[in-house]
Amino acid sequence: MSFSNKLLQEPIEGRTLCVAHNLKLESLFKLDLLEENDPQIQTGLLACQQNNEVVMESAIYSYIAALYLKQDKPNEAINILESNYSDLKSTRYAHFLAVFDSLLSEAYFKTDTFERSEEHALTAIDYSTNIGNNEPTVTAYKVLYQIAESRGDHKMALEYHKKFAEADKAYLDDIKTKHLAFQLAQHQATEQKSRIGLLDKQNNLLKIEQKLARSESENNRLFIALLIAIITLLIFWGYKSWMTQQRLKQLAEFDALTGVFNRGHFTQLAQSALQYCENSDIHLSCILFDLDKFKTINDAYGHACGDWVLKRVTDVCKVQGRSNDIFARLGGEEFCILLQGCDLLTATKLAETCRKAIAQIDTRDSGAEFIITASFGVTDAKLSGYDLEKLTADADMAMYQSKHDGRNRTTVFGGALDDKNADENGESDGKNGENRQGSLTL
Repeated sequence: MSFSNKLLQEPIEGRTLCVAHNLKLESLFKLDLLEENDPQIQTGLLACQQNNEVVMESAIYSYIAALYLKQDKPNEAINILESNYSDLKSTRYAHFLAVFDSLLSEAYFKTDTFERSEEHALTAIDYSTNIGNNEPTVTAYKVLYQIAESRGDHKMALEYHKKFAEADKAYLDDIKTKHLAFQLAQHQATEQKSRIGLLDKQNNLLKIEQKLARSESENNRLFIALLIAIITLLIFWGYKSWMTQQRLKQLAEFDALTGVFNRGHFTQLAQSALQYCENSDIHLSCILFDLDKFKTINDAYGHACGDWVLKRVTDVCKVQGRSNDIFARLGGEEFCILLQGCDLLTATKLAETCRKAIAQIDTRDSGAEFIITASFGVTDAKLSGYDLEKLTADADMAMYQSKHDGRNRTTVFGGALDDKNADENGESDGKNGENRQGSLTL
């Protein structure tokens, strides 16, 4: 927004003026400072219409439509998008066509026009095929998942939800990568300025030493004073550089809200742990859990209350585990615990302990009274192997079985513990080689 304001202060015209207005409106929109009746919208539309810039004009319409959807006005969003869709389509500009179709799919879904919603969602995905990770793809898969769920087609809903989760992760990873790259660039620029400043001070020191050579006593006093100043400066910049590195490390490795590992750093640690356990023939188990109906808490009590729940759940689960367990927030309300040297039975007991501890959380400190529950899925390397993707996928499948069975429970992947108990009681059905989903109540 700052640079677009500078650009608009220049004597620009034509396409440049249209682009400048569009960038200003996009900045306001993403900063949640744009309102549907803002006079800058009409100014931007006029600048683009006068220069026949259909793509930029369509971008502005997409911001207005998104504002209507945020205000739960789907019909107004549909009107503005449909009335400008044909003009945009004539440009064959894939990105904004995907944006329009994803917004239309969301708007039609809110009006219960599921067939139109599904049609636009699929079209948005088709347009997004060759333009990389993007928000329209995330929105389209989310709408398709919701449509399938509303129709009772749980198998298709699960498939679309998986695609939505993958697209959402890829899109968020891209954003995080860009943010980290920007922060690193800032750090390097600061470091470069520090080096230049230090070189300038060293040059000044040489000049001063030449002048002070005429008087030995004065030279000693000034040299000591300058030496102290340089040491202090080096200590200051060294400390500042160390603090910057620590801050970048914190941002790169830990989840800012809960303080546990983020998804990216969890993946690195988990790969190392899996390789070590496989080479050393050591037990390794994986617990995946997701808070039940967390969106309802956010909607009913606000996002501040939701943040309190995430932090409180993290605290109670950390108390139950060991210091060397790899505990991470994978995204949203989903968490994972990787346990080295821990067999399936012990991991299942830990999952049950965490589940009960979560259910016993007193929520009055949040400013509201409600119940928190979570659904757990458990597996180990003997069941799922030492591949991280397979291990978490099996735990995720068990977790979804917990949700399917009524939530607030722990499920072991493949019913492994149920089969083991049956073998010990002489009740095995001879099918221990099959993967079967089972739940366990301790």
